[in-house]
Amino acid sequence: MKKTLMILGLLAIPVLFICSQRRGHQAGDDKGYVIDTLASNLVVPWQIVFLPDKSLLFTERPGRVRLFRNGKLRDKPILVVHDIPLRNKTGMLGMAIHPNFLQNHFVYLAHDYGTADAMNLKVVRYEFMNDTLINPKIIIDGLPANQNHTGCRLVFGPDHKLWVTTGDADQPIRAQDLKYYNGKVLRINDDGTIPTDNPFFKNDTAKKEIWTYGHRNVQGLVFEPGTGTLFNTEHGPTGGDEINIDKKGDNYGWPIIHHREKHEGMHSPLAEFTPSIAPGEALFYTAGAFPQLKNNLLIACLRGEGILRVTLHHDTVASEEMLLKNTYGRIRSIATGSDGYIYFSTSQEDPVEGKHRPGFDMLLRMRPAGSRNTDIAGQKLMTTAPQNTKPIAARTGAALFQQLCASCHGDRLQGKMGSTPNLAAGKFLHGADKASINRNITNGIMNKGMPSWNGAISKADISRLTEYIYAHNRKHSIKKTSH
Repeated sequence: MKKTLMILGLLAIPVLFICSQRRGHQAGDDKGYVIDTLASNLVVPWQIVFLPDKSLLFTERPGRVRLFRNGKLRDKPILVVHDIPLRNKTGMLGMAIHPNFLQNHFVYLAHDYGTADAMNLKVVRYEFMNDTLINPKIIIDGLPANQNHTGCRLVFGPDHKLWVTTGDADQPIRAQDLKYYNGKVLRINDDGTIPTDNPFFKNDTAKKEIWTYGHRNVQGLVFEPGTGTLFNTEHGPTGGDEINIDKKGDNYGWPIIHHREKHEGMHSPLAEFTPSIAPGEALFYTAGAFPQLKNNLLIACLRGEGILRVTLHHDTVASEEMLLKNTYGRIRSIATGSDGYIYFSTSQEDPVEGKHRPGFDMLLRMRPAGSRNTDIAGQKLMTTAPQNTKPIAARTGAALFQQLCASCHGDRLQGKMGSTPNLAAGKFLHGADKASINRNITNGIMNKGMPSWNGAISKADISRLTEYIYAHNRKHSIKKTSH
């Protein structure tokens, strides 16, 4: 009987969510849930957190922290950081609230700093007073950053330590090197000091903040209630997106292994996703508003354009299901409110994968049909996929190169010492003809950490990028010969 009830519960969830893709009439009890639009016309709302008074804070990548309270978004940000380099995926990123917020009012923020050519990341602690953030204190800085693969999720664990994810910052092999912060999960005390029980605390050559290593770009980090098991979600190189269980001091393989490959002393993922779903923030749903989701792992998906629901059984994946598929576009942050409702943000303005949809970087809320529309009476209900789209102007090969390739290969294809070859000088690893260049852009070069752009950008964009690299190399070669 118990087994039968469990099966019925699992079968109920598609019925609850399948109506999200139907169009033409207002949401109601027949849909099983309602989606409320809390705010629109945002710019990449990257992280959602809740304060004890039920107010909601979120970051916007251009350097803003916003406050949503009593059904309204405050027009004026509570913090603006002006000196953030903005290039592709950089900006104001993760945010976390101290577990003892009621006593100390601490809010932690992560953002890039430096220049577009030489970026780092830092975590700064603020005090929340009178709806502003004051008294900044740097908790950790000098973390590697780039216009891609920066991380950076902030989470307080059950141990009241601050956990920070970093990306490989487009320097893949450093994810294997304990002397660098690239591609790591870090664990630090709330004041920035280092816990003495960290796995590499007594290692004289390692960064002592490191908890795990061999990661590519972790953007989700969550502890399972009850067990304290730490899960992460990670972006793969061409597909190969991952869910992992993070274990103290362990190596997760990048760039030596990826996808489902195995190697002694390295972890293969708990779950792997090809084609890519680009997993963002993750949470375990423990509230009561959606009993069908109880204790499920929910993951915001960018390229997957939905919320991945994962059921677990003894630290193994029992089932997977994509909710709200292709309904609200790219979803980045997800959180549970004190009301038990699910709050999430969309992230369309992401170069180069995002599709420009005016007004549709949004803050949304999902609640059961028939529930009270608390705090947001009169707000617009959003029940179908955004339709207010406009064509994207054709991108030039030069613009695509700056967005996708310059961080590793240099603004003028000159490469980086010890990292990437000088393409302008014809130093291609796998052929300088158009077909070879196109193949490498499409498929990636996995052993060098170069991702595949197949599926992330169109074939037409890959062709434009190929033409630009080929023509730039030819021009440089002819100029060099003429001299």
